[in-house]
Amino acid sequence: MKNSIYIVDDHSMLKNGLKNYLESNTKFTVTGAFAGGAECLDALKNEKSELPEIIIIDIQLAENESGFTLVKELKKLYPSIKIIMYSMYDTWGFILQAKDLGVQGYISKVASDEELVRCLSVVQAGGTYYEKKSESIQSELESITSVLKKQEKVVFEMALQGKTNKQIADELFISLHTVENYISYLIKLAGCKKREELIEKYK
Repeated sequence: MKNSIYIVDDHSMLKNGLKNYLESNTKFTVTGAFAGGAECLDALKNEKSELPEIIIIDIQLAENESGFTLVKELKKLYPSIKIIMYSMYDTWGFILQAKDLGVQGYISKVASDEELVRCLSVVQAGGTYYEKKSESIQSELESITSVLKKQEKVVFEMALQGKTNKQIADELFISLHTVENYISYLIKLAGCKKREELIEKYK
């Protein structure tokens, strides 16, 4: 349904504040607000009218649920719905992951109201909107990710999100040695000397 929005965020005050702001100051109507992915998917499955046009999703939901898990399900089940990630995490690791999943918008919770509305308008019109960061860093990252294989790219994104080699190995169900090899390759590719330098360069 045109101008309709779902919000998925486990912080009640922020969720309600965002709903009130959008409905008081924009053309958008919040037709559903949920704390987690399961609630959102249930609502979509039982939706008797039209689906929402846009869903705004926080990256970190309740009980360590990742908003990206919900994004994957939505892309598979409801590809027509546009998605905006709205989070306190504005590092490149999360932005790259959102782009890889086909998310149309990514904006920080500390962004201005005007930028959020601009993001919604661009995404609604069929464009993509990622909160403005260093263009030189973005260009450099694109040159790196363009030569990476799928799993190398995932390891790169997770490292830039601050995850340790062991956390990456556990989440991807691969050996620690494999992760270490990937990280060594990424360090060299980025022209860095150690892992910490790589993370600092693209945080």
